[in-house]
Amino acid sequence: MNYAEAVNYLENAAVLGSKKGLDDFRALLKLMGSPEKQKNIIHVAGTNGKGSFCRYTENILRAEGYSVGVFTSPHLVRYNERITLDGEYISDEDFAEKISLVRDKIREFYKNSEGWFSFFEIMTAAALSYFAEKKPDFIILETGLGGRLDATNAVEKPLFTAITKIARDHTEFLGDTPEQIALEKAGIMKEGVPCVLYPYQPEIYPVIRLVAAKNDSPLRYDKHPKFNIKSSGLKGTVFDYSGNYLSYENLETSAIGRYQPANIAAVLGGIYTLRELGFKISDEAVYTGIKNTKIKGRMEILSESPLIIADGAHNIDAAKMFSAYLEDIKGKYGKITLVTGVLADKKPIRLIRTLSENADRVILTKPSSKRAFDPADLNLEDIPSTYCPNLKEALSKALSYDDGIIFIIGSLYLIGEAKKILKEDKK
Repeated sequence: MNYAEAVNYLENAAVLGSKKGLDDFRALLKLMGSPEKQKNIIHVAGTNGKGSFCRYTENILRAEGYSVGVFTSPHLVRYNERITLDGEYISDEDFAEKISLVRDKIREFYKNSEGWFSFFEIMTAAALSYFAEKKPDFIILETGLGGRLDATNAVEKPLFTAITKIARDHTEFLGDTPEQIALEKAGIMKEGVPCVLYPYQPEIYPVIRLVAAKNDSPLRYDKHPKFNIKSSGLKGTVFDYSGNYLSYENLETSAIGRYQPANIAAVLGGIYTLRELGFKISDEAVYTGIKNTKIKGRMEILSESPLIIADGAHNIDAAKMFSAYLEDIKGKYGKITLVTGVLADKKPIRLIRTLSENADRVILTKPSSKRAFDPADLNLEDIPSTYCPNLKEALSKALSYDDGIIFIIGSLYLIGEAKKILKEDKK
């Protein structure tokens, strides 16, 4: 199996959909030598901020000299992005080899009878097998959806679990209320394993506390952290942080957005927990790791001239934070042109209106996905808007204004497509 064949196999599995329950998946992993039983695994769930948690934590650990494997989702351009070792994507050859291994074990599991595993289960099994071979000092696993029934939850004994901000998303799978969603996310907690919870959300805390008590899991959370933002711009944010467990002055992040300090507060809870567990992580590594972290598809600068920034704010909570950021920068960089496209299962009209609140003009388009929402007839009322049937036309229209900053915002499918188009245009 080569890389193209591996991708084709995965995409055919994606057509079959997802599965519920972990019994078969755990049995498959057993056939593979139980790669989920590796040491020093950090398991992360949440609605918003979990990808940032993974990358900041990875870079702090690497700054200390540790080797770190990370499994995240989704990818923007290529499947390899989901599996990294020390900041490098898994090679095409290793990717194909691991997907081929999983395919063979699935055939063995079903003894050539009809049966299947989901796309995400196959990816998770491949990642765990890759890390078992490479043996990094730490492994960071990000849940794909929820937590309790997520394939990554086959892991039996992580070092600690982390639950980042919980909001309404994927309600068709996780429940209609924050409490129901929190219960699914809290399903990653394990007996006696510490859990880092940030931010503290009063409406869901009782659910988390009950699950923690049932599992005898020590909770690490901070009700009232203090942030002093000293500067915030396109070069990043400088801030002081004071919390229950750790305090730092002049932390500097290269990531854009005034909400970054809140993301980092969760990470610092994890660093405190690792220190409690006996791992050496210096303050110097904290400063260096945070400063070195750049998160693809999250307020990512795709071009400096003209200035183009992409962000995958694909649910209402993330859209509100993005809109607040636009309010902060209004007038600083000229006109704000928004190119936006979202999926149909994300409350699309409300989502687009929230994203657009503080833009000067909006170009509506469709992501390249079967699940895309077509905004052809959407009227944003008070905000000048234009419809383009595809992203290439939308970008061309945005560039024609040449009077400020362009944001490509919404579905991560849209962000990945934009990166491909802009890369081709540079050739």
